[in-house]
Amino acid sequence: MPTLALFAVVGAAALAFYAVNQRRHRARVARATALAAEHGFELDVGPKQPPPQKFDLFDLGRGKQVSFQLWRRGEQDSVFDYEFTTGSGKNSTVHRRTCALISLPFTAAHTKIGPEGFWSGVGRALGLRDIEVESDMFNSRYRVTSDDERFAVTLLDQPMIAWLLSAASGAGEIKFELLGPWLLCVADRMVIDRQFGYLDWAQAIRGHMPAVLTSLYPVR
Repeated sequence: MPTLALFAVVGAAALAFYAVNQRRHRARVARATALAAEHGFELDVGPKQPPPQKFDLFDLGRGKQVSFQLWRRGEQDSVFDYEFTTGSGKNSTVHRRTCALISLPFTAAHTKIGPEGFWSGVGRALGLRDIEVESDMFNSRYRVTSDDERFAVTLLDQPMIAWLLSAASGAGEIKFELLGPWLLCVADRMVIDRQFGYLDWAQAIRGHMPAVLTSLYPVR
């Protein structure tokens, strides 16, 4: 095939791909706008930079952006799509997540709870060791690192461990990062319809955390 004809075919394919993506994006914006109005949520379609909180997740990769951020009027808590890219060239990978950012009634030491493999590279690079509790099942399912082992052990009391081991917690599918008065819940990318329930679920996590944290680690 002559070079010009080949370029024409490639160009036409690229334009078709772009047009399909634009239609999907417009459809998602319309769906998100309708659902936000129905549920009384604010919506920022974006894209924009990650929130200012210094979570490790927001330091990974490049091309980091937030889109489709939803929150209830008058509240700080929100849910949003997040993506970033690692690698380069043919080896680049775009990671797409749905995150819930939740305010906490205490000041958390920087703590990460997730399945082995997700936080491992970051934690080990920083020289953080695993924190274990008196539950072999929990220790085999989750990897926990923290700047303050006392805080992590206090957070992981028996009711909290039981909840994390239950199906209600996502059974290891959700990753948690706490820092200061914030909790970040990280899941695989969700359809927009599920994000409203995901925010409700994430906000309910505060009720599973030990009440004593509020007095031991007050918000500064």
